Amino acid sequence: MSKSLVIFEYKDEVEAFISQQGTESIKDQNVHILALQPCVQAYLKRRNIPYLNTIGFFNIKSHERLILKAAEIVKPFRDIVSIEDDLGVKEGYNNAFTFYLRHYSILYLLWMIEVIDNAIEQLKPEKLIAFKLDYAFDVMDTIPRNERHLGIIVEELAGQRGLKIELLTGWRRPPNPIMVKVKTSLFEMCKMVVFRINMVIISFKSGNKEYILYPNNTYNLNKIIESFLSKFSRLMSVVLICRNPKAIGRMVCGYNHWCEFYALPGYLPDNKRSGFVKELNKTVTKLKEHFSNNGQILRYKGVMFQKLVFLKIERSMIPFLITLHGQTYHLDKFIRNKRPALILSQMSRGLRYNLGELSEIHNIPSVLISHGSHVPTTNRFADMEWREHGLGLMDTHYKYLAIQTPWARSYLTHKLSNSIPIITGPLLFTKARRDEDYKLSIKKKLIPEHNDKIIIIHAGTPKAYQSLRPFVYETIDEYIENINSLIRAIDRFNEIHLIVRFRPSEFLQLNDFLDLLTTSDCYSVHTEGTFADYLIISDLLASYSSTTVEEALQNKVPVLLYDSQGKYCHIKDAQVLDPSLNITVDSCYFIDSEKKLDWGLNWLVANHFTKDIPDNVWERHVFEDSDKVELTSYFNSLFSSSSGPQKNR
Repeated sequence: MSKSLVIFEYKDEVEAFISQQGTESIKDQNVHILALQPCVQAYLKRRNIPYLNTIGFFNIKSHERLILKAAEIVKPFRDIVSIEDDLGVKEGYNNAFTFYLRHYSILYLLWMIEVIDNAIEQLKPEKLIAFKLDYAFDVMDTIPRNERHLGIIVEELAGQRGLKIELLTGWRRPPNPIMVKVKTSLFEMCKMVVFRINMVIISFKSGNKEYILYPNNTYNLNKIIESFLSKFSRLMSVVLICRNPKAIGRMVCGYNHWCEFYALPGYLPDNKRSGFVKELNKTVTKLKEHFSNNGQILRYKGVMFQKLVFLKIERSMIPFLITLHGQTYHLDKFIRNKRPALILSQMSRGLRYNLGELSEIHNIPSVLISHGSHVPTTNRFADMEWREHGLGLMDTHYKYLAIQTPWARSYLTHKLSNSIPIITGPLLFTKARRDEDYKLSIKKKLIPEHNDKIIIIHAGTPKAYQSLRPFVYETIDEYIENINSLIRAIDRFNEIHLIVRFRPSEFLQLNDFLDLLTTSDCYSVHTEGTFADYLIISDLLASYSSTTVEEALQNKVPVLLYDSQGKYCHIKDAQVLDPSLNITVDSCYFIDSEKKLDWGLNWLVANHFTKDIPDNVWERHVFEDSDKVELTSYFNSLFSSSSGPQKNR
């Protein structure tokens, strides 16, 4: 066999290849296998089939190139896309268009081109082998699962470089378009019936009560809602989306809760949506004209992907925005029927963004309490990516913005927001009890065989390749490699035990994750229990970039930021652990390469874990009590006879 590069993205491709050509054909010494997804890597590893992951083909420069190219692509979309509905809602549609297209399509395509092009450059194959399958476009606001672009990109790159190519075909049952349409129509009819019933019930149940409207119960927002309900007796809450049967039952039975079951309807008759659809189609026509006249924009490393982007717009984005328009119309109707006293949200994308705009239109107080981590940065590329991130979490149409940490306040000095800041301290973050007796009892419950050891918790937020956040978050392969390098280092320390706090997902399942980790007795993987319990027993939290970093610092748990590539440090003034530097005990440390891990851990064992940590090392992370105001107190006037919200102290 000629020197070949076989590229697999999904496990079903490997299975189809083996069924067609046998296992021995990919064990040939002239064959390199590039496994793009962890499910493929784990599948091959279990069968002792050698493979390469993406680590060697996606480096610091790759992260930087993707951010720059994505910025070049997104700029004309921001300049041209200007969609407004009859209610006056505008920015939510434009924000959704650029965010979801960048996040779930453009970056995914750029990543795939980057990785495969670099693999060809380094491995110098004579032939490329990949699957070219029919693909179906996924819903716009979700991580893609069915969009198989691999064969198209491999074919383009092979043609440019004059390489032989073998494109294999598999079989996937395509969805029946008639059945899909029937199911969608029936589902929309059901949602419309439920919506109308809810309108009647809420009017009856609320009586003369005021109510707080909020999107859902994720990210601990329900705790904030409960703080309002416990303080004000003539107050109830209404949640827009609730899919938890237990929560729904409690809301139906409880006197001060209600929910808009499952989701708002998106259907509107033609006469109510024709103007919006016409404007949307006109916008897409303008975009096509612009990119046709500027073909180099949607081209990367010689690969032209304009057709794929506009197919995504036509088949996913347009239906998504039409549905969003219908949901916004019904949300406005809901608000007009029974005006909320206050609106709270933990993010601002899609319908949640439009909720903020509607609150502005109707002059209803609204508060955004971001569930994300917001930190200032001195790195150009991190700054560009955090700006994109902040457009749905900090810079929005919500009137008020809860400032939970000094880092978030510092972030706002460089990235201004039109919202009025309220210094609240942590609202959505986990709160952990830190007394030693309780810590020991939790240790004995969670890790009885290691309760006498130093405990390092690793908690990260890897991003699937279909929803990449370059530079500021790890790719899945980087996440696994960073954990493995920690395992290799900690394996040499008998006094340390590593706990990997892991959240399984469709794109990184537990059994695959376990198979891809280095074998050692120095660590354990935990998926159950509250994060608070793990913070309680933690002597140090290790991470690359995650909200867990700020949660740890708020609970006075020291943090080790670790990036084996050395490209990004999430807390910009973290103490760098390097043998060439003069280091003092601190609350936050940074190690920028695997070769410094041993030295850094030795220093921590000798100087940090054995000594008391001065109180002043936490001051830059945590607000003083005198700086903070309780959210319920700030909005006390909405639910009492006093006039106007309080001023922040």
